[in-house]
Parts: sequence; C-alpha cells; structure tokens
Amino acid sequence: MHDFSQSVGNSRWVDPFSGNGASALPEPEGIARTWWCAKPPVGNTHPGAVLPFGMVSICAYSGAYVTGYGKYDLSLSGDMPSQLFDRHEALGLAHFQQSGTGRIRSYYNYLLTTPLVGEGLEGLGTRFLLEDEAAEPGYYSGKFAETGVQFETTCSSRSSVQRFHFPENETGKIAIDLSSGGLLIEGMSVYPKKAKVEFLSPSRCEGKVRIEGVTFHFTIEVVTPVKSSGFWKNDGKILSPRSEYSLRKKLRANQGKLGIWFESEAPGQMMELRIGFSTRTKERSQIAVDKLRDTSFDGIRKEATRHWDAVLGKIEIEGATDEQREIFYSALYHSTLKPADFHDENPFTKKDGAFFFDLSTLWDLYKTQLPLLMTLWPELGRDFVEFLTEVAKREGAFPVSYLMNNAPECFGKQATGLCHMILQDAQMRGISGNWEEVLRLLWVTSLGNLGRGGKFQEFAENHVVHPLSHTLDIAFANFCIAQMAKTQGDQPVYDRSIPLADYWRNAFDEKTGLLREDSDYYEGEYWNYSFRFIHDMVGRINLAGGEQAFVELLDLFFGFKEPEDGQIVHRFEGLNNEPDMESPYAYLYAGRHDRTAEVVRNVLRYQFTTGSGGLPGNDDSGGLSSWYVWSAIGVFPVTGLPLMLIGSPYYEKSVIKMRGGDFTVIAKNQAMENCYVQSATLNGRPIDRCFLKIKEFQAGAELVLEMGPKPSNWAKNSRPPSFIS
Repeated sequence: MHDFSQSVGNSRWVDPFSGNGASALPEPEGIARTWWCAKPPVGNTHPGAVLPFGMVSICAYSGAYVTGYGKYDLSLSGDMPSQLFDRHEALGLAHFQQSGTGRIRSYYNYLLTTPLVGEGLEGLGTRFLLEDEAAEPGYYSGKFAETGVQFETTCSSRSSVQRFHFPENETGKIAIDLSSGGLLIEGMSVYPKKAKVEFLSPSRCEGKVRIEGVTFHFTIEVVTPVKSSGFWKNDGKILSPRSEYSLRKKLRANQGKLGIWFESEAPGQMMELRIGFSTRTKERSQIAVDKLRDTSFDGIRKEATRHWDAVLGKIEIEGATDEQREIFYSALYHSTLKPADFHDENPFTKKDGAFFFDLSTLWDLYKTQLPLLMTLWPELGRDFVEFLTEVAKREGAFPVSYLMNNAPECFGKQATGLCHMILQDAQMRGISGNWEEVLRLLWVTSLGNLGRGGKFQEFAENHVVHPLSHTLDIAFANFCIAQMAKTQGDQPVYDRSIPLADYWRNAFDEKTGLLREDSDYYEGEYWNYSFRFIHDMVGRINLAGGEQAFVELLDLFFGFKEPEDGQIVHRFEGLNNEPDMESPYAYLYAGRHDRTAEVVRNVLRYQFTTGSGGLPGNDDSGGLSSWYVWSAIGVFPVTGLPLMLIGSPYYEKSVIKMRGGDFTVIAKNQAMENCYVQSATLNGRPIDRCFLKIKEFQAGAELVLEMGPKPSNWAKNSRPPSFIS
C-alpha cells in the first residue's frame, strides 16, 4: 500500500508508481478469465514530478521502453515484456515524458541531468542503481546507489526544480547533456539538429536545442553557491573555457555530445538546479526561472501539491476502503496528466493563446478522458477547442494525434474523424467556442473541396473505406457534422452530411451481425470493434437479428457463453486496450443492465489494483484510467451524443463538482456482491431508465440507486435513444 501520511487533500491517496511496472492483477475468476491482451500487460506510466496537464515533467531516466523510466525492452505483443536491464537503473534525470503510451515514434527525455562525484566528470554515462524512490503528485525523489547522491525534484508550470544531496566528504558536480533524447533502443533515440548554449555567469546559462522539428529554449540556474562551471563534450571531456558553444549539424548515435557542468563550492554541499523552458523564446525561459526566485524548493513543492489537491478535489468519494481510494485517485491523477498544456507556447505561430502538445493519441482519449476534461474543466475544454481550430487552419486538417514534434500525420491506422466527434461532444457539453468557424473547418477539411479530404472523400464516393473501423468513424463523424450544422442552422451542410451517416451498415456482415472479416483491424479483431457505440443503435441491433441475437453475441464476446464447435470468437480485451472499452455498456441498448453491471464490476475488480502492477495495459495518456473513474462513479459518457449511461457504482457516494452544480451518485446497500440496480430516483423522482440526458447530468442533480445481489426488472424496458432509426 502507498504511504498516505505525507500530504493533505486527495493527493495523499495517489501513488505515482501505479502502472510503472508489469501487471500484477488479482487472479481473474469467471468471465474475466476469458479476456485477452492485445498489448503488453504493462501500464507504461512513470513516477516523475509533473503538474496537472503539465508542460514540464522530470523523472529518472534509464532509456527503457516506453517513457524512458524503468527496465523494459520494446514489446508489441500481449506477452510480458523482456527486460532491457538486469536491475533498476538510471543515468540521471530527464525532462518531458509520455504517460502510459506504446510505440509512438517520439520519446522526448531532453536535457539529461546527472549528479557526479570524484575527479573531473568521472561517472558521466554510468548507469547507477536507483534506490529509495518516493513520489507524490508534483514531487519525486530517490538515490543513486553507487555515488550515494540523493535527489529531489518538483516543478512549476514552466520549470523543473532539482536538489542533489551529496555525501559529506564529496564535492558535487552536476552535468547536463544537451544532446540526449528518446530511448536507448535501436531506432528510438533522437538527436538535436542544432544546439547552442551560453554562460551568462558561473551559475547561469541559457540556450536552445532543436529536436524533431521543435526548438526548446532553456534557462539553467544553480541557486546554491558554485565554484566553477563550463562545457563538456563526447564522453565527458572538459572543454577549454569560453562563454558559448554551438552544434550546427545534426548528431548521430555515438558521434558526439555537448553538455555543461557546475561544481559546488564545498564538499557535502547541497546543489539546487532550476531549468525554465519555452518553445518560443529564450526570454520566456528566463521568466520561467526568474519568477521562482523568491520561492524555496519546499514552497514550489507545496504549490504543486495545492494544484493537485484542487484538481483531485473535483471528485469526492465516500464509503471506499483505503485501497479503493488509492486506485481511484491514482486513476484520476493519470487522467489529468495529458494533454500537456503549452498555453502561449505555440512553437509554430509564435503567438499567445491555447496550445497543447503530446496528444498521444486522440484514439486513446476521445471516449473517456476528453469527456472528463470537458466535464470538470470547461475552461480547459474551451482552450482545447481553440487549439484544434488553430491546428486545422494552419495544417489544413484536424489531427488524430499531436506529438511534441513537427510531424502531424502520424497514426493514420488507428482512427479518423475523431475531432468531429470531440468537437460535437464539446459543443453538446456547453463548451464555448467559435462554432461557426469550427463547422466551416470541419466541412472544408473533410467533405469540402479545399481541404485534405482523404478518406472522407473516398467514403463520400464509395460509401465504404478500409480499415472498416474507419467506415464507422466517418459515418459517425458525418452524423456529428450534421448535428453541428443543425445547431448552426446550416441546411446545405446538414443535407450533405446526414445521408452519409447511414453508411455505417457497409462495414457489417448481416449474416453474422458483426463487422466484416475482410479488413485489417488495429490492435484488435473484428469482434473487438463490433460493439462500439454508434448514432444508430436500433439499426445496429436490428442488423444483428434483434435484441436477443445481439445479447447472444455480446455474451459470446464477454465469456458468458462458450462458442459452438468451429465458431471463432475474439474475446473482450478487458481494458488492456481501447477498441472495445465502451462495449460493456452496449448491453444497455438491449435492455440488459444486469449484464453491463456484471462486466463492469469484473473489470473494476480484476483489471485494476494498487502498486506498480496496478494497470492492465498501456494507460495511454489516461484513456484507461479515465474509464475507471467514470465506471467506478457509476456513469459513462457517449462521446458526441447527449447521453450519460448509468452503470454499477463502486462506492456509497460520489460527488462530481461541475460548473452547473454538483452531480451526486448515491448507491444504497452498496457491497461488492451487490452490483445490480434495484430501483433509482433522480432528484427524488423515480426513474426507470438506464441513461441520463446530458442536461440532467450537467444541471446539478442527485442520482440515488438502490443496489442488490440479484438482477431486477429496473430499466428492462428502457433503451438509450437512437438518433437515426
């Protein structure tokens, strides 16, 4: 169990080590034993210091897959990954990390900082055993065993702050590698195209490094006494004194490094280093450091805790064990790390305003994490809408991801048209924005003649595209365009879009009631994509042969029913991956809330736990963790549609604090075995439906659910609305 004694507020329940290691989940029973892994059973998170949606993060760096922290090698299958290193090691502390992703081509980890003892820069490039790690939101510490140097890190919105405690008789040095980046795995390292650094005084320097098409400006200052400082290159050779060095040619592996170093004034002296960052100008990086001048390390750490307590205080739960609180708030913590908020830091336009980096990827986030962001922080949702609008105007298309590089066309295999769904979801949730401009851009960049239509134009002509999951994407995206056009009163766009929304049918095989097999499906099989929500669930269920036949397919998928001889069934991925994460709630459209309750409770019970092995697979920037947050509360969003589905709450009481008022879920007679809803009231009035209208959810309301150990007749005759059939 995590140590809860160090902080106040809900941040005290968070374990940043959750999901850092290979999954070590409870032994599954029942239907959960039949589920499978498409991706490695590792959360791929890191314990480093970062603020909510923080621009800057800092963590121990080993070069391992995939965040740079830990000891695992590249792994792309559902098997347990092999180890890249025999022990838990680190070369130092690096900046900017992903959270919970897989192989995404950009791995960051810039400005590697290493504390050293001994002659010269002895030990630079050495792998030190990492011991005595501790972490809480906004703070991370540990010890490099061979040198005995203890470190502490915290951060502000634009800066990292590091303290190094050296052994009593050792004169400490800090070396910073300006040419570090990526992972220490073949094909996953990155090297700067250009770098430049200049000392302004023995304790302060500034510079820039251009990596993957983005320039990172930095200001570095040691705020404790410094005896000397300078430059080094390659394996630690100290260069002759001069005020400035530059790299003009792109570096390659083992073809040279450039760095700086600082030496403390006396043996045993603690050294405190602060680094400010900007993707626009050196002046902005200077401001990032200078604004902290009158604030101590402990003061910065306390401010980070205050930020996290405010964010984690947006949802309160009651009637949970300490273990359940740890899992829940660690999930909420991971749900609020990305996307990284680079407000006023647009490196491409150099203009102030909303800008986000490290959207890896929208496929991971659009079903669960972004609806959570829009719900709890509408002001951040407004900025996100502004950001997507700016990207579309500048690049001629809406993104499916946005990594910290200058390569916006990544990840075309995963999905398409996601911004159509996300933007319609934002408008539906009351997020402010220039919606006329948004609609124009959606039209121009998809069906219009001025944008990079790509698969949208192919779909408009042929009414089907491959992978067939993209047929579902584009049909739903056209529905979202039509709904936005309807809201804006744009009849021509509505008339063009709404007929295309009906061609989702072309992805299905009417003989099986499932998606056609004659296509490639990303990180899953045709079964995994067959039960996703669409705007026409009545038509979808009728295509399967009616509600009973649809439920039978779901029962095969989740393991309630065994396949017949020779029948091929690809089972639920159990939250190891994204394609079928909403499918437990598909039963609601056929009147089987009891089945939804059973599946959801099995996921909550067997696929999440405490500790470094507490996640079932890549957390993917909070995509899986936010599923847990919604499902444990007992409501679930349907992106792009004005619905909140009612599930099976895990706690006696949950309170979501929103702009329109608190939304409260009370589960009476709550217990592990009592997963079935017996009856329900909304604001004191009985309801016999398994969904809420979005306006009911946002207005501030109290949903009371009476729970019991057996299925009931509650909501058997209700169906969430279908928006075409």
